[in-house]
Amino acid sequence: MVELDVILENMERLSARQWQQMILMMIPAVLVGSQMGAMVFLGADIGRRCKLPREEELVKKCNRSWGLRQTMLLVPWNANDNQLDTCQRFDLDGTEECSYWWNDSSVPINVTNSRRENLTTVECKNWSFEENSTFASTVVNEFGLICGESYKTHLAQSFFMLGVLIGCTLWGQVSDRFGRKLAILASALTGGFFAVAVSFANSYALFVVLRSLAGSCIFPVFMSCYVMAAEIVPPQYRVRAGQTCQAMFAAGFCLLALYGYLVRVWRKLQLLLSLPLLGMVTYYWIVFESPRWLISRGRYEDAGRVVRKLVKGAEEMEEVVNLDNIAKGTISENQESEQAGKKYGPLDLLKTPNLRARSLKMFYCWLVCACVYYGLTLNSAELGGDPFLNLFLSGVVEIPAVFLCIPVIERWGRRPSLSASLIMAGIACTAMLFVSPELLWLNVILSMMGKFAISAAFGAAYIYTTELYPTPVRNVGIGVCSSFARVGGIVSPFVAMLSSVEKALPYCVFGAMSIIGGLLALTLPEVLGIRLPETLEEGETFGMDQKSPFQVVAKKIFGAKEEDQKRENSSKKIYEPVAKRVLE
Repeated sequence: MVELDVILENMERLSARQWQQMILMMIPAVLVGSQMGAMVFLGADIGRRCKLPREEELVKKCNRSWGLRQTMLLVPWNANDNQLDTCQRFDLDGTEECSYWWNDSSVPINVTNSRRENLTTVECKNWSFEENSTFASTVVNEFGLICGESYKTHLAQSFFMLGVLIGCTLWGQVSDRFGRKLAILASALTGGFFAVAVSFANSYALFVVLRSLAGSCIFPVFMSCYVMAAEIVPPQYRVRAGQTCQAMFAAGFCLLALYGYLVRVWRKLQLLLSLPLLGMVTYYWIVFESPRWLISRGRYEDAGRVVRKLVKGAEEMEEVVNLDNIAKGTISENQESEQAGKKYGPLDLLKTPNLRARSLKMFYCWLVCACVYYGLTLNSAELGGDPFLNLFLSGVVEIPAVFLCIPVIERWGRRPSLSASLIMAGIACTAMLFVSPELLWLNVILSMMGKFAISAAFGAAYIYTTELYPTPVRNVGIGVCSSFARVGGIVSPFVAMLSSVEKALPYCVFGAMSIIGGLLALTLPEVLGIRLPETLEEGETFGMDQKSPFQVVAKKIFGAKEEDQKRENSSKKIYEPVAKRVLE
């Protein structure tokens, strides 16, 4: 069978055409990143005050203007937030005497006196929004997502991530069956259409539906581009290509921060973020199909044509000549491969005890990575200070983290790198619980440290998972882990809602989840410099002769027993036949 890697691995550097295609794959990553974080500004809170139902009539009748003094007469003091309440007001609907609202201004109003406490309070139904607020318009004020309805902002983001989860499965099948190029074009144009339609939504329900549909199409664009970028470069450049895609995804948050600063109306911002996706229709003429996919589908003539465009001197290579000969029927191609054998699914990850335990730990680590990653990103605007600068920094710190994780895991190993990154993220998030909100600079630094660490953990988790599973279920394992990451994205907005109880509580939850994930990662086997398992039987016994740090510490404290040593030496003999029987 023709191997594309044989053609590519002899290249000392990328050709100009490969660079061109790589750049074209990076542009959608930026666009998708900006869409994934858009709710930071689309659902931003706007300064407001509670409004008397007939306030305009009262102001007109008394020929006066409504100011802070009148608001202090209308609403109670919120001791928890140390400010005037924005969700409750005194029941003063029948009080329309001008002398009550505009009395002697020289007499100060005590907002906490007993007379005010005895007044009946009711829920506020009308609000006046600040004209000099950071944002001119968001879905919060337009759809009334205030006070008791504020949870709907986070709910909208969860539905968006649910759309991403469903879309990754559907568009992944389209990519494998009809090609990377078609999947990129179709998902980008469909997602772009729904994303543009979001800016014209006239109700909260329509906003949620359209944005969920957009999410189901937009993120798969990034996935297909990620796969395409990895498939057109030599094996030695594959990890770098993947990490560069992730860095460009982070750059999308920086672009979002810039657009958000320039455009303060949510409909215009959504339109600005979405229209470039429709411009990807030009990819039909300038992007090549993946030659690796073409070979897998038996389209050898098309594959040879693409390889000649990508690789200099390809005409003289034996593998390229073989492509032409197979296409002409001069020689036959043996299509038999492992794909013709047994098909494996997600349940195969859970059939045997060792592989099951390892899978469950990785599922949790991926869920934590996504939950904390999107949690820190979406909460960046709520740290205080400049929300645009906070989001920009959140994207910037991710870029070095993505690239630094490669040499770190190559030097120190996969297990300690993943564990240390998760624990560092957990410590940074938990520390925010003990920092006063007034220390804005310290809260921002801790949040950025957490984002840096969790970004590195995400990169390490992807590489670690690729090497941890045996060959027959490697792609299945990555797919299921990725699905758990999407679940983490769905859960993240609900964790963020805990800020209504205590502002730093979401960070405490993120921190605890990360630390638990880091400790679990220490119980996984190390794969650096070890031959990877090729069968499920090897995968079941893989790493059983290794000791986790917890076992090493326990051995030093309690001492090793002879029986434990014998049990460890015979572990492979015990588990290997069990694995074979289960898998049969």
